[in-house]
Amino acid sequence: MSFTDNFGNPKGIIGRMMLVTMEREHLPMAKWALEKLEIPQEGYILDIGCGGGYNIKRMLQMSDNGRFIGLDISEESVRKAKKINSGEIGKRVKILQGSAENLPCKPDSLSLVTAFETVFFWNDVDTAFASIYNCLKKGGSFAAINNYGDPDIDWEKKVPCMTRYTAEELKEKMELAGFTDITADKKDNLFMVCGKKA
Repeated sequence: MSFTDNFGNPKGIIGRMMLVTMEREHLPMAKWALEKLEIPQEGYILDIGCGGGYNIKRMLQMSDNGRFIGLDISEESVRKAKKINSGEIGKRVKILQGSAENLPCKPDSLSLVTAFETVFFWNDVDTAFASIYNCLKKGGSFAAINNYGDPDIDWEKKVPCMTRYTAEELKEKMELAGFTDITADKKDNLFMVCGKKA
């Protein structure tokens, strides 16, 4: 596995180091988004591409009774997320290995789905968005948070496992999946697209 492949699926010692680096680099984005997101005080919240589990730990502090599911394709990420949230595993937190295209959730079961800096690495965004919509309760929300990066850099060439989308493109994909009340917040190269299940 090449170094750049670890961006989408951290593995081995390089993957473990990358998880620490990603947490540090993504912190400003996470803080910005979490100030804007309304975290449910109860119900189930799914964080897709949970990485090292740091955002789950942050959201736990923002919700009195919410129950959190972290999902990541990477075994290293799952291991790290369990460690970071060890005090709540089996109580309010469950961490699973899996993909965005095949969610381990029942229809109409989730109050909120978050995806921090991960949509760019999904194999099939349209299928994933449809799956998310199916798993959300009526009135539930989905938020995709990303850093578009330097627009002058060819990121897809630099990181072959990556496909960048603009906020407008993700809004269109959410609309196709059935989401309504779609909004897009932006700050510099950061953006957050949110949609609701009517």
